[in-house]
Amino acid sequence: MTMEAIMNVLVFLLAAATILMGKYTLSLRRYVKELGKAYDEVTKGNYMAQINSSFSGDLGKAGKSFNLMTKEIYGNIETLKDRNSKLKAILKSISNGIVAIDKEQNVLLMNKAAKNIFDYHETDYEGRPFEMIVKDQRLLLCILDLFHKRERAHTQLHLGTVDYKINVDPIRLDDNDKIVIGAIVNIEDITERIKLETIRSDFVANVTHELKTPLTSINGFVETLKSNAGINKAMRTKFLDIIEVESNRLQRLIDDILILSFIEGNKSHYSNEPVNLADIINECINLVSETIKDKNVTIEFSPMDNEIYLKSNPDLMKQLILNLIDNAIKYSKEEGFVRLTLLEDSKKILFSVEDDGIGIPSEDIDRIFERFYRVDKARSKKVGGTGLGLAIVKHIVLNLNGNIKVHSELNKGSKFIIEFPKNDKDDSK
Repeated sequence: MTMEAIMNVLVFLLAAATILMGKYTLSLRRYVKELGKAYDEVTKGNYMAQINSSFSGDLGKAGKSFNLMTKEIYGNIETLKDRNSKLKAILKSISNGIVAIDKEQNVLLMNKAAKNIFDYHETDYEGRPFEMIVKDQRLLLCILDLFHKRERAHTQLHLGTVDYKINVDPIRLDDNDKIVIGAIVNIEDITERIKLETIRSDFVANVTHELKTPLTSINGFVETLKSNAGINKAMRTKFLDIIEVESNRLQRLIDDILILSFIEGNKSHYSNEPVNLADIINECINLVSETIKDKNVTIEFSPMDNEIYLKSNPDLMKQLILNLIDNAIKYSKEEGFVRLTLLEDSKKILFSVEDDGIGIPSEDIDRIFERFYRVDKARSKKVGGTGLGLAIVKHIVLNLNGNIKVHSELNKGSKFIIEFPKNDKDDSK
């Protein structure tokens, strides 16, 4: 091959290489340009950005790897978003106040219940110092005191009219890790629970006392009768009469306790049939006719309509009305009156019991529906009350979605007003 031929071949190869290099450079520029655009999209949060995968060779492989990476990142972010949404939904549905704080006492997350407890209404809280979130200093110091223990701890705190149970659990990376990186604060409103526990405790104490008193009396007279065979007939009869009175008192108390227990434990069995209220009221008046004669009390009852119905349990409705009428007669004046009213409109039924008796002091009105609460203990026992009658009334009314009000004035009388909401089935005749 001549020198000229060799030169021609070299020129050809150089030209071919130049052309190929130009094409590769052009592809590389296109790749870099697309990579730059995709990078810009990713920095803006668009993790669906893709590079044209039609490039050949290493550029094509690199493009496919980039696309796979962004796709995986997008999937991971969507998974995290979904988990975050579920976490927020869970926290929102929890009635307790939940707060997560880091080891520097900055807030990581907080649910709505916690915001309400802390009286914090701003939307931005992440990263803020915990002491800037909690306004009440007693609450703040109480939580931080538990936080500094670096172990699971709890306490109770009374603030105003609210009782809280506060639990603080440390956050560790591993169960065996001694390094604490933060804490979860769980604040529970236990006001109602404490109130119920107090009521339950008082109820047990009162029942014990109320049962013990007549039992002690009965046992005393029984022992006297057993140990003194020479007691004359008149004295023996007197003792037996007292035993009978105390036994009846004990029976009434047990009956009222059972009724109250039934009312509280069978709420779902209340409303089962339309009850003619006028008929029930007249029946109750007949049941107390002897008491009416003994006190020479006048009962006034003229219903607006003899066909007023309420869907209820007839036995419980009778108990409610009988308790109110009996209560009014017992505390009315000699030769006084008891006025009963029964009205209805399109939305409600109203029943009231009014007497001209001794009345109730204003400071006692809010407490008369408490179990065993007596305004005048001596008088209540004299007239034979168990202390549970009005508690039974209130429970029946509330469980029929009604409400009860009391208007009273000392030495002028009292008026109990009960209002029941109507529904379509109450009109069944």
